[in-house]
Amino acid sequence: MQTATLPLMVWLRRLMLPHPLVRAADRIESAAILVIAVLALLAVPVAGAVGTAQYDHLRHTFAADREALHEVRASAVSDSRTDPGGYQTSYRTDVQWVFGGELHRAEIVTPGMSGGEEMVLQVDDEGHPAGPVPSDQDAAVEAVMTAVLVWSAVVGVALAVGVMVRIRLNLTRFAAWDRELTDLVGDGGHQSNGPS
Repeated sequence: MQTATLPLMVWLRRLMLPHPLVRAADRIESAAILVIAVLALLAVPVAGAVGTAQYDHLRHTFAADREALHEVRASAVSDSRTDPGGYQTSYRTDVQWVFGGELHRAEIVTPGMSGGEEMVLQVDDEGHPAGPVPSDQDAAVEAVMTAVLVWSAVVGVALAVGVMVRIRLNLTRFAAWDRELTDLVGDGGHQSNGPS
């Protein structure tokens, strides 16, 4: 009957238990893998904290941007015209609105509108149309991406260091095997069993 062993348990046994076939290089490699696993786990709350701080910052920034805008009623001067685009049809409409006692007019991207139809438009302090301000949901998406990026960077650096350690340990193992094979064979394979 075969028993299944978790890979982590194999590495821990190599690291902790004395065994004549486990070399110092094997113990160093096991320790490096254990450190990488611990770093990956410890990086989760750090990445979460960075993501939370990013979310708070972006949410306040976006809220301030939204407060700086003003809503006005704009009316279509004429029917919308189609604006051929990539994957969906969009419309450009010539609209006008009054802000600060002045009449403003611009061509903007809208849903299809008929002449005289009204819409709500957000403008800046000078009365120019403002682009869409990101929402709290956009802030959350950016914060999650930041947290994932931070975690990936920490784990990626740890894995890169682990790979370099493993390459160096393999070179050390190969050199030790070469020395031991040379010792086993003896004088270049010319050792005799009896007196010459």
